Amino acid sequence: MQRAMRVHLWMAAGLALGLLAATAEARITRIEITERVALAGGMSFGESGPYEKLRGKMYGEVNPSDPLNAVIVNLEKAPRNARGMVEYVTNFLMLKPVDMRKGNRKIFYGINNRGNTSSGTQRFNDAPTTNNPTTAQDVGNGFHLRQGYTLVDAGWEGDVLPGNFRLTAEYPIATDGGAPIMAPILVEFLPAASTQVSFPLSASSDFASYESISADPAVAHAELRVRFSDSARPGTAAIPAGVVIPTSEWAFARCSRGPSGVLTSSPSTTDICLPAGFSPDAVYQLIYTAKNPRVMGLGYAVTRDVGSFLRFQTADDAGNPNPLAHRARSTGISHMYAYGSSSTGMYVRDFIYQGFNEDEQHRKVFDAMWTNIPGAHKLYLNYAFGQPNPFSVQHRHRYVPDTSFPTSYAVMTDPLTGLTDGILKRPATDPILIHTDSSTEYWQFRASLVTTDGLGHDIALPETVRLYFMSGEQHGPAAAPARGICQQLSNPLPRGGHHRAVLVALDEWVTKGTRPPKSRYPRVKNGTLVPFDQASTGFPSIPGVVYAGLLNASGVRDFGPGVTENRGLVTLNPPVPVPGGEHVLLVTKVDADGNDIAGVRVPQLEVPLATYTGWNVRAAGFSEGDLCDLTGMYLPFAKTRAERLASGDPRLSLEERYKTHEKYVQEVERAARKLMKHRLLLEEDYERIVQAAEDSDVLR
Repeated sequence: MQRAMRVHLWMAAGLALGLLAATAEARITRIEITERVALAGGMSFGESGPYEKLRGKMYGEVNPSDPLNAVIVNLEKAPRNARGMVEYVTNFLMLKPVDMRKGNRKIFYGINNRGNTSSGTQRFNDAPTTNNPTTAQDVGNGFHLRQGYTLVDAGWEGDVLPGNFRLTAEYPIATDGGAPIMAPILVEFLPAASTQVSFPLSASSDFASYESISADPAVAHAELRVRFSDSARPGTAAIPAGVVIPTSEWAFARCSRGPSGVLTSSPSTTDICLPAGFSPDAVYQLIYTAKNPRVMGLGYAVTRDVGSFLRFQTADDAGNPNPLAHRARSTGISHMYAYGSSSTGMYVRDFIYQGFNEDEQHRKVFDAMWTNIPGAHKLYLNYAFGQPNPFSVQHRHRYVPDTSFPTSYAVMTDPLTGLTDGILKRPATDPILIHTDSSTEYWQFRASLVTTDGLGHDIALPETVRLYFMSGEQHGPAAAPARGICQQLSNPLPRGGHHRAVLVALDEWVTKGTRPPKSRYPRVKNGTLVPFDQASTGFPSIPGVVYAGLLNASGVRDFGPGVTENRGLVTLNPPVPVPGGEHVLLVTKVDADGNDIAGVRVPQLEVPLATYTGWNVRAAGFSEGDLCDLTGMYLPFAKTRAERLASGDPRLSLEERYKTHEKYVQEVERAARKLMKHRLLLEEDYERIVQAAEDSDVLR
């Protein structure tokens, strides 16, 4: 009897200790489902059956005493609850099989871009852009769903404002013992038209601003400068100083100019007003003293904790079930992959680098992660006044701390700084990694630094990494060629087929151990990664096309003593280039048509109808001559030999290349079959591409 009582006491004590331990773990404490509706009217997606859409909130908390969270800047200065934890709230979206037994028991976590949820699904499913997928059209060809994936996304960016179904997250404000934290910060404004007279300090009404300590520029130590471009000529890591605009000509205010030309204005510590109007032919830089920073680095903890909850927990603290694991064990999650594109591709790189693929129970959260079109950049997030929305390109936002060492994945010693580091440095919890870049990233996001050191020498990638260069593509394929503010038409070269094939290969790598296709990217040693002058790249002289000879130069920069390992407090605004620290940046070699040689060449590039590039040049009135941000060029070939000779075009015409429509289709079929043989194109996409060639009017 006494022995039985002791056993019960020990069990009770163990349970109590277990509960105490649970309350000390960073985790999701409560899940709240606010919407559950049938997706696409209840239609079935192959063997996966019907899907449903879930929306709701997750409430979480982070232990500031855990070493895994110590990298979160200002976490120790955030308010805590009664358990000593720092709390957050995130909104989530989920598309799941109604009957989880019919799914593949895998999560595809598409990390949203600025709260916009389609970034993780649009390219795989050829779907339209929407933050509220509801109809069959919203999920495009339904590739993810036909494969059986549960699609998950949750808000992580703490400054995204509600609206248009964007996913938001709520984080606490850090203080110094209750007193406001203040620091000088730098922001930039890029007007689209000369009629614009006012901006939120965040530069967008979609994002919350860091409040100025005063509406008086003198009190806020504020200075507004204007310049033609953020890049010097010739390009260096430095940012031109620009010209100071007197404080008599601008104000901390929210203003607008009506049809009659009358300006209305009201003081504001979160807006700037320039009554004369902002010029789209310039970049505006504002430095001011801001206050009340959110703990933005919690964004990484949110993705970690939401992923960990959905994969490992059956219910929250109140017993509310995890919708993916609350029935029989067979309906739980076996594997989880994350995908981030553009800015969230940078997010993925930094998420891994700062150690967030390990939860507080020391489990690997994501089996594999995919960073799409980030180049060598990481994100400006885990800072005292983080700004995850601006990203550096040749024309603007070059003050962002994005290309600090390390830029590649393997642990190595930087020849410029002497530091030894790498993005993948935690073998027990690092994910398998897919990295994909388009041609644009070599010009704008310094992509050569992913596979070379700072001096332009090739370096090896880890065995757990596959890098695929998507030859000839721009940052995001244009729905239809258009010029906008650029001199040439934008690049419509498609991407979906490549992404679908790589996802299948990635899944087989994780679940079956089947090695995926070898990496395909340009290298110095084989002459496909070269200096960016026209002679080195081999780009042809095409009538009416200006070769800019520019890229987004970079180097080692000093952001102040409070910045290390891509986190901290920036105190040097703008940053100061370190002498002798200039990066050697390289771009891709092209063929006689101006098309990239190395990488994954989709059939539409292998059998081209045009020159497709990752760079374009800005038009008159928009800082003419600078690179056109994330846009490439589409330069169609002449139809006939006579036509091209009349224009002086050195590129062969369609007539000279393919002779007849039938031969053109045969060439496309041959290129598609070759790519399918190498597991970089699925059969369904092979058939789609060949049919599109057959239906085209090429040489008809």
